Amino acid sequence: MILASPQARPALTDLDALPFDFASVRAALADGADPVALALEAHRRAAAVAGDSVFTALVPEGTVRARAEEAAARARAGDALPLLGLTFAVKDNIHVAGMTTTSNCPVLALDPGAGSPLIGVLERAGAVLIGKNTMDQFATGLNGTRSPEPLCRNAVNPAYIPGGSSSGSAVAVARDVVSFSLGSDTGGSGRVPAACNGVVGLKPTLGLVSTQGLVYNSRFLDCVPVFTKRVADAAEILRAIAGFDPVDPWSRRDADAIDLTSTPPDAGARIAVPRRDQLRFFGDAAAEAAHDANLGTLRALGFDLVEIDFATFEEAGRLVFQSALVAERLVDYGEVFANRPEGVHPAVRASIEPGLAYSARDAFEAIYRMRELARAAEIALAGFAALVTPTVPTIFTIDELLAEPMARNTVMGTYTYYVNPMNLCAASVPGARRADGLPSAISVVGLAAADGRIIGLAERFEKRLTEAG
Repeated sequence: MILASPQARPALTDLDALPFDFASVRAALADGADPVALALEAHRRAAAVAGDSVFTALVPEGTVRARAEEAAARARAGDALPLLGLTFAVKDNIHVAGMTTTSNCPVLALDPGAGSPLIGVLERAGAVLIGKNTMDQFATGLNGTRSPEPLCRNAVNPAYIPGGSSSGSAVAVARDVVSFSLGSDTGGSGRVPAACNGVVGLKPTLGLVSTQGLVYNSRFLDCVPVFTKRVADAAEILRAIAGFDPVDPWSRRDADAIDLTSTPPDAGARIAVPRRDQLRFFGDAAAEAAHDANLGTLRALGFDLVEIDFATFEEAGRLVFQSALVAERLVDYGEVFANRPEGVHPAVRASIEPGLAYSARDAFEAIYRMRELARAAEIALAGFAALVTPTVPTIFTIDELLAEPMARNTVMGTYTYYVNPMNLCAASVPGARRADGLPSAISVVGLAAADGRIIGLAERFEKRLTEAG
């Protein structure tokens, strides 16, 4: 495991000890570190974890060197490269030109031709792509075990699940292999693995970031989240990649006008929380105690926590995998299911095959209900700065998850499934350390286009925890 304290400033000749959070990388650059050496160090770290299933594929070392040299030359020539020295990875359902897209199902093996436009945006800003991250196959799962062996493991304790489906994207950041990563999020895949590995997962408003070049789970629900060590770092990347994309039919026309400036609510602002009798931790006393501590931190910041009925949000969450919406998965993956079923993970097949039984009428009814529940969220959250829940109710060991792969995967989405069907934005931010040493996290959730306020509240929470030690 590659870990280091963000406070430790290593000698420039000791890049293997450098933390890759944004502040540490930029401090090293200010001290004279070579951005090419930083990119090659990230590639070395990625190669070193090759046996841990954090990546499905790496960009060749020579290509990494060439791209880093090009960025460094542009910076010397006076170009503004705000992401110079930073390295990143992307989930293996995001197309990268010249690399095969597998969605962690080798028999899929798509040649994308052109890559996602997000890659170009980040590279033009000076960041260097290192590789593609492992994931629950077809982005179907919230645990990280629905993939070929060897399994990706939790960065804090390898006996535990890394969360999914963007498992490798979160672990690559948590283990200091890259500075940031991009994933995909349908029902929590950008927040659950962030929570399980103690990093930030920022899930934007639907349509704020282009999904062009993404192998979809759901065109209605998919978005591209950002994983980083700090909230401000995730917000910086979101500001870089957000914006209207005329080629993407799901892109919001007002994407460029959405304010992504960190705007924390004032002390005394009302924050919605689920009624206490509706909070579920599935017997995990350490998770419950950590969440109580996290709520205490919000109260110490001066916020007024108000309990609301969570039942409508739970109903919205059930739409993701317990309605005709699941049939949409067959649009992108149906050919593999029909013609190469041997390459599909059994748990993924069990999750998606029920889609074959739904009628077109069922699908329309599910879409109608989704719109009704999105309006219900607007009404329920009116007058609140945010809704705050745990991000995950518990963290299972890998053995526990494999013993009950379907039911326990559903448990992981208890507090995340509802967000996209209700057209909400969210950030998962690390909270108090649990008594057993595992991370906890809260989800700060807001209405569509409230990303700046969600970022600001998450930053205030993060700062208070940092100050408290």
